[in-house]
Amino acid sequence: MSALVGLSLVLILVGCTSTRGADGQTSTTLQPPVVTTTGVAPGTSTTTTTQPQLPSPTTIPLEDVVLRVQAIDDGFSNPVLLVADPEGGPDLVVEQTGKIVKADGSGHEAVLDISDDVVFGGEQGLLGLAFHPNFATNHLAYVAYVAAGPRSIVEQFEVVNGVFEMSSRGVILEIDQPASNHNGGMIAFGPDGYLWIGMGDGGGANDQFGNGQDPTTLLGAMLRIAVGVKDVDPYGIPADNPYAGGSGGAPEVWSIGLRNPWRFAFDGDDVWIADVGQNDIEEVNVASATIPKLNYGWPIMEGSSCFRGACDADGLTLPIAEYSHSDGCSITGGVVYRGDLIPSFRGQYLYSDYCSGRLWSVSKSGDVVDWSTSVGALKNPTGFGTGSDGEVYIVTQPGTLLKITTEGT
Repeated sequence: MSALVGLSLVLILVGCTSTRGADGQTSTTLQPPVVTTTGVAPGTSTTTTTQPQLPSPTTIPLEDVVLRVQAIDDGFSNPVLLVADPEGGPDLVVEQTGKIVKADGSGHEAVLDISDDVVFGGEQGLLGLAFHPNFATNHLAYVAYVAAGPRSIVEQFEVVNGVFEMSSRGVILEIDQPASNHNGGMIAFGPDGYLWIGMGDGGGANDQFGNGQDPTTLLGAMLRIAVGVKDVDPYGIPADNPYAGGSGGAPEVWSIGLRNPWRFAFDGDDVWIADVGQNDIEEVNVASATIPKLNYGWPIMEGSSCFRGACDADGLTLPIAEYSHSDGCSITGGVVYRGDLIPSFRGQYLYSDYCSGRLWSVSKSGDVVDWSTSVGALKNPTGFGTGSDGEVYIVTQPGTLLKITTEGT
């Protein structure tokens, strides 16, 4: 994934106060960052990076684009995500079994192996990886996984010469899970420089634990915390989080109403969330990442439909796109295309379905395109990612890495 272009900034911590979140961790409330220039995130490196220049592609209208997928590599063990190496090495693939390996086509060398600590099976396992926006100076990376309990855990590592140092690992956040499914597990740094964590509703069915509409729990929610900040351990609470004062909700919570976000991605100031439905509807949500306290509706709604009889959707954030279980069973999100290979495709959010393997895109205007005719059915797609070349890749549960390409370029 292309690095954020670094610009100078100043993060000023004013009136830091200690608080204890719903998970029992001691944290610190941070005032919103003051920046000296616009368009930068707290902690962004001041080192400017550039992507290799690709040959100028032929621009063709979107309606004339014929998407294809090209097999790039295989033999991965239950891959769920691809993340670009911030130091320019081979892209990294997160294996649900507990490893992060190089997608170099020659042996898949592991840069991290925590298989002994990861509970793998079904929806559990190693699920997330994110590099700090200031990685060039602090060399920090974060992983999310399910451990015995079950518990969802976010840990911090220092990366030295491309390898995650086991001696540096430290638990950032630990959340008890009442069931073995709906773990969420995606983590990513937002345009604000904070770490966002997508959490499912705790599992089971019908939101049986009552977490979807409860802002006092860290389940069924999008969380937003500050990590990698000097003198803040294990994490801080951004002062503009809606419950930062500890009144009415858990201070880590940014938005609620999610069933099982698999997965979310940022595009500029927007956050795109693919939320897995229950029996009928899979959905894609998009909202400004600057707006707190949004409610994505679960379990009042499943997609844009009432989940249990009549309901009131007033004040809820409804999906920009959805599909029924006649077209699949479990949504796999998804990134927005910003590559150079297909210029007319820029701005399209790509997503698929684990069961049917169909591939769609949706623009921010809500226009959905089904690309399955040209691409064909994908075999159990489990995750997307933007590589170091700026292009979009898909991983499948059988262990294949695919690249989005096209005819006519």
